[in-house]
Parts: sequence; C-alpha cells; structure tokens
Amino acid sequence: MVDERNFRSQFYEKVGLREVEEKRAVEALLKEQPMNERKFANFAQRSIVPATNRTAVWKFLLGITPRYAESQEYVGQQQTLMFEELWRALKSLGLGNVATLGEETVNGHDSLGNAGNTKFASGSKPWSDIPLPEHYLLMWLMSEAKLLFDIRQQLRTKQNQHFIAIARKVSCFFDTPVDIYHVCASIWSLLLKNEQAILDAIQDAIGMLRKENDYLHLHLFKMGLFSSSLLKHQCFSLFCDIFPETAIEKILDKIFAGAFRVLSFVIVAMLVHQRRPLIATSSVEGVRNVISNIRKEEAEIIVTSALDHWLKVGVVKRG
Repeated sequence: MVDERNFRSQFYEKVGLREVEEKRAVEALLKEQPMNERKFANFAQRSIVPATNRTAVWKFLLGITPRYAESQEYVGQQQTLMFEELWRALKSLGLGNVATLGEETVNGHDSLGNAGNTKFASGSKPWSDIPLPEHYLLMWLMSEAKLLFDIRQQLRTKQNQHFIAIARKVSCFFDTPVDIYHVCASIWSLLLKNEQAILDAIQDAIGMLRKENDYLHLHLFKMGLFSSSLLKHQCFSLFCDIFPETAIEKILDKIFAGAFRVLSFVIVAMLVHQRRPLIATSSVEGVRNVISNIRKEEAEIIVTSALDHWLKVGVVKRG
C-alpha cells in the first residue's frame, strides 16, 4: 500500500497534478474557522507550499495573521500603525538615509543596490521612501529598545548582518513594507527563540555527513570547519546570502512550520554537492569562498536533494 501511494504521488508530480492537489489542500485550510496552526505546520513540513498561497501561509505560521477572519482587518490596521510609528521615529532620528551608515555592512552588497527588489502592489499606499533592509533592522532594534549610539558598528555585527540578509530576501516575496517588516521581525524572533534547535541541527548535520561521506567529513574536521562559526552563521541567515529566492522559499516553508532539523539536510546536501572544490580547500575561509560562489542552478539541486532526503527520513523526527 505504501509503494502504491508513493507511485501515485510520483505520477501526479510528473504530470503536474501534485501542485493542484496541494493548492486545494491549502485553500481548504485557509477557509477553516478558526484556522488551525498544527494542520498548517503539518502541511508545510510534508509538502511544498504552493506559490499562490505561500505568503498567506507564512504570515499565519509566523503569528502575523490571526486565527479568526473577523480579527484580521483590525490586526492588520494595528500592524500598519506600528510600522508607521517606527518608520516615522527612524526618520526623526535622522536615520532615513541609512546608506551612509550601512554601505559596508553586508559582504559584497551595496546597501542601495537592492532597493529595487522591493515590490509594491498596484493601489497600495505610497511611501515617501522605500525602506532598505537596514531600515527594517533599525526599526526592529528600536522596537526592542536595543538601538545603540554607535549605529554604524551595530549594523556591522554578524547577527545584524543575518537580519539584513533575511530582510533582503523577504523583500522579494512581499509587496508592502508593512508585511516585510513584520515578517522579518517574526522570523528573527523565531530564530532567537529556537537557537538551541538550530545548534542541534548543525551537530546532526556533522554526524550525518560522517555517515554519508567519511572522507569529506575528516577533511573538513581537520581544517576546523566544525569548530568554526561558519555553519552557524549560514543557518542563522537561513542561507539567504548564498541561495536564490526559489531555493530559499522551500527552506522557509519548513522553518516556519517549526522543522529546524531540515537545516541538517540542507547543510549535508550543500557540503556533499560541493565536495570536489571543498576537498581542494585547506581553510575555513576557503570553504566560505566555495559556498559563497554556489550557482543558482546548483542551489536548486542542493535544496531539492535536501528536501527529498528530509521527506524520506527527517519528517519522522520533527523539530
């Protein structure tokens, strides 16, 4: 019976019917009142969320959209007011021109160069300026009473660079600054709250790699990769610095559903896929260079391989 279901699923996927089934399933969940977090999480862990429903599912899983439909308009209004207050406060402090503060904060990126990635829906409220990723970080720091006097130095910390990298990718998925801000803030709170689960996923990945490719594991161990912070930084930035949006979105489906262990499979798939150039490296910096130059096509292969392995093994052990 299991083999028959697997064959049917593979057949539907090949002829393009799996996406139709998944879309119907998500639309049914969105119509439930109240919406059920566990059902959404189970779906997102076991399936790829359809693109047309992805932002709605993400906002619900992140706690931005309330369970009851009658509350959604009011909550949305309050979220808009919160964003406007923070944005106004940011500009009143003279931090609207963040480019002069953060032009060197993100490795290899010009702070102004990504402003055009932020999309705005037709008919949406016009904004005097388009917020940059650094703006979303500063607004979050302000909301958490963590904004320091030396803002330039604060923007350069690794942790804040992760937030900026995530904000840059989130800006590609959502249409308004209000959504982008609240999604970024919720993602970051989720990561900070589950720091131990992320660290455990990294340790799981090291053990999985040893079983899958002992030679590569030993090579990376000897050069000190596993005692460095490189893998931790990649996980806390959700690979946003190295993977394209089409690969990131599939990882975020699982993370927002609470399946942090999927990071183990992404790490292993990435290292195994890049094993030849990694074997040729002799330092952690060399590893950083290799994974920083992963091509878009390779990233797609890596994430697909990781999720296939996850569905076969990892989904049994959630979290």
